[in-house]
This record gives sequence, C-alpha cells and structure tokens, in this order.
Amino acid sequence: MTTTSTQHPPIADWHTLAASKRASVYSKIPPSWRLPASQTAQYTETSPISVVDVPRTCGILTEKELDITENYDATALVEKMAKGELKSVEVVTAFCKRAAVAQQCEAIARAKECDYVYEKEGRVLGPLHGLPISLKDSFNVRGVQATLGYVSFLSHPPASSNSILVTILHSLGAVFYVKTNLPQTMMTADSHNNIFGRTLNPHKLSHTAGGSTGGEGALLAMKGSVLGVATDVAGSNRIPVICCGGSSLKPTAGRVPFAGGVAVGRLGNPGSIPVVIGPCGRSIRDYALFMDSVIGAKPWLLDENSLPVPWRSVQPSTTPLRFGLVRGCKERPLHPPIARTLHTTATRLKERGHEVVLLDEKIPDLYQTALLAWKLFMLDPKKTPMRFIQESGEPPVPSLKSCSFEELKGWEASLDKLWDLNVEKAGVVRKWFLLMQGQQEMGERGLDAVIMPGYQSVAPLHDTYGVPVYTVVQSLLNFPSGILPCAKAQKDLDGEFWKEGVKYEPPYDAEECEGLPAHVQVMGKSMMEEELVEIMKVVEGAIQG
Repeated sequence: MTTTSTQHPPIADWHTLAASKRASVYSKIPPSWRLPASQTAQYTETSPISVVDVPRTCGILTEKELDITENYDATALVEKMAKGELKSVEVVTAFCKRAAVAQQCEAIARAKECDYVYEKEGRVLGPLHGLPISLKDSFNVRGVQATLGYVSFLSHPPASSNSILVTILHSLGAVFYVKTNLPQTMMTADSHNNIFGRTLNPHKLSHTAGGSTGGEGALLAMKGSVLGVATDVAGSNRIPVICCGGSSLKPTAGRVPFAGGVAVGRLGNPGSIPVVIGPCGRSIRDYALFMDSVIGAKPWLLDENSLPVPWRSVQPSTTPLRFGLVRGCKERPLHPPIARTLHTTATRLKERGHEVVLLDEKIPDLYQTALLAWKLFMLDPKKTPMRFIQESGEPPVPSLKSCSFEELKGWEASLDKLWDLNVEKAGVVRKWFLLMQGQQEMGERGLDAVIMPGYQSVAPLHDTYGVPVYTVVQSLLNFPSGILPCAKAQKDLDGEFWKEGVKYEPPYDAEECEGLPAHVQVMGKSMMEEELVEIMKVVEGAIQG
C-alpha cells in the first residue's frame, strides 16, 4: 500500500503553483522575442501542422542569427569563436532568441565573459569556449529550480550547487541558456507535466515529441539548440530524436559523470540498470567533441562513479565492417516507414562492401528483455514517483497509463525475485556479449555494431507511445548506442513494407504519419564509444547515399 503525507495542500493549490511557475518563466522572455498571441493560439496539441519554419519566418531573428543557428554544428561554432570570427554573445543571443525560454539574460552575461577573455587575453576558456548548451531539467544549475515535472517540487529551493557535469562543462567554456521540458516521473515517452504542459512535436503538433527528453528533441528540431545534454535509462536521450528527427548518443555508464543531479525516484535502487548521460545534436563529430572534452576534464576526480578511462583517438576502419541486423520482434512489429528505412540502410551498407548478418533468431527475445528491464524498474515498494505526485494533489498525466506492460499488472517485487532477475539479466548480457565479440572456438567473427530500430514507428499521436522496447534493451545491457535520422515516412514508398494481418502497435495510419522523421539505431560494444562514433559516420554515409 502506498503511504502519503497527511499535510497536502488543498488540491486547488497545485493549479496556482503551476501557473505561478509558468508566469515566472515566461516573464524572462524579452517582449521583442515573443510571438503574437494571435499566432500562438493556433499551436495546440491537436493541430496536425508543422512549425519548424516559424523561427525563420517570424522576423525575430536577423539574417546573421538565422545563419548562426541553421548552418553550423557545435564543432564549427567553437572553431569560429576560437578564431575570433564569431563572438559568443552573437552565438548565444541567436540561440536564446530561437529558444525564447528561461535563463536568457544570465546566458548572455556569461557569453560576454567568454568574449572578454578572448579579446583581452587572446585565449579561449576551454574546448567548448562560448558554446551555448541546452540542459534537460533534471540537471542542477546553481540558483535555478529543477522541478522534474512534479508540482510538489515547486516548493523546493533553487539548486545550491551544480551537477558535476554542469561544473565541468562550465569550466570548459560552455554557456547555459535553457533547461528543457520533461514528463512527470521521467518514465514516460510523452514530455507532459502539469507545470509547463505538453511538449509538442515541431514536425506535426498532434504527435508526441518523445520523452523523457522531449524538450531537447523539440528544441533541436526548431534549431533552438546546437548541442543538448540529457539522461537516459530506457531511451530518454534517444526517443525524442526518434520522434523529432536528429541524432543522439547514449554512452556506457561511467564515461560521463552523473553525480549531483536531481533524483526522480527513490535512491538506492538495486535493479542495476544505470542512468547515463549523453549528448544530442546535429552532427556525429559533435559527440566526439563533447565526449573528448568532458572525459579530458578527468571527471573521476569529482565523481567517484566515473571511470578513469581517457577518450581514445580512433581512426576510421580501412576494412569492411561486420554489422548485425535486428528487424524487430513479433509483439511490436515494425511499421512500414521504419521497416523501409532499416531495409534501405542494410542494403546500402552491403552495397558499400560491408557485411550484414541477420540476428533475429540469434539474440535473446527483445520483448522478454524489455519485460525484465521493467521488473527491475518496479522494485521500489514505496512507489516513490507516485508519492511525489500525490504530495501536491496534482493528477497523473495520461501517458502514465500506458508506460508499463499489461503482463506486469499485479506483479510485486520481492528480495527473492531480485536474485532471480539479476541471474536472468546476467544471462541476457552474456549472450549479447558473446554475439558481439564472436565465439572464437566456433570460428565465428564478432560484430562491429548492430543496426536495429529504436522504435517500431515514427512519432505516434500523443499518449500512445507505450513501452520503449527497442531502446530499453541497450540500457539493460549497458551497451552504447546512437540514433541517426533516416528519411521520412512516405506512403508511396512505405506501402511495399505493409503486412496484411499484422496488428501494429500503436495503430498504423499512412496518412497520419506522412512526412514524419524516420530513423535507425546503431548499437556498439560496451566502453567502445570511440569506435561507435566512427561506425555511426559509416552508417550515416550509407544512409545519405
């Protein structure tokens, strides 16, 4: 039985608290950067329209600001600022305008500091000098409140210290200008809460932006961010770019420091699926820049759980690569757009001389692996996230109803079950490890990487995403993986991949998903992010033809 506090505020209070927070955030946007109410009124969660071109057409950004925000990745911007070709104030102001959300004035002050050091001392503050970086709301930034989508957290004071990663990024010269939205509990794939509302997908407002890092995904799609940072425990850093387009990298646990963030649930979870931090952005080379810079700062001196493993310089492979191909599971069959993009990617890799090996019958059952992961997420007998919701009297968001498996209704954890779950998990990890490494005694070559879906569909309608079967697997394995954009849903091409008699979940509607971004997921070997980044470049080259 869940216990709750006996001193809840009246239920009406949560509305007042949330409204006050929204007003506080909105007040930080300069009036000249705001869209007219007559325009924003048409942007609702039921509007099947795209808004990705609004920043270009609204007249708020200058031509130079449009150029800065649209035509460079993070690596290029850092290079231009290091050469004095762009000022940090110009870059940060451009992205602040494009984002048009909180912390803008503080960000520009920091940008001026970066420019002052460069102009007066002729040096940069670090490898990320002057670069605006967006942060998921789960990171602590000194002086800024972190709500994690819980109304009850609005009573918490602003953070008194930074997350370790925030401290490191600041020391490397980064500029923080925005924190981005996430869902209540951070365990659903719809970034919706009762404080800031629902994050909408810029490509089609009636569809989900994903979660739990949906604010980052939407901001990247609107080109309001060039590089974002997010957490991932079941797909949180990958699902939003699956839904909104773009790319991201989920590293192995321990490579990027996690300490100092805000706990979304109960501390001390023995389920051994680690939360990791990774970048999302515009280009694969930016992930190498991010990882090299952060790891080069020796995070293990600040976070006892960070691994003292330097970032290695890896050269592109000069020989053909060996890819495994996973085409999905029967419980979550691939929708035609994803089946097509996965088939196209595999075909183009083979045309370039790489080997592609079908893994469908060789791997542990994906659906059962996801069920295992969810049991490990359900170990808290106090159901702490629900307690956080109940403390304010706010209602649960609708997507919470579909963020678990029907098969697990009524399932209760026990210490005895935990032992069995850990044995089952170890068996799954071992099978994947042997498959990736190759069984030498049988003369089998290992795999360089695996290409597979990150989700069975393009972005679905709000509150219908369900359980992220295809992204939670890598989290359980603690293998790195990345998402790459791969064309868009196109009904005249997708029809060939439609299967009669298949029950698509969520339901497939060719008209509804037309034009939405598709993707491919690339999974690498544990602790080998350096190789994965180079392999992602190979896959990207094949996708682009």
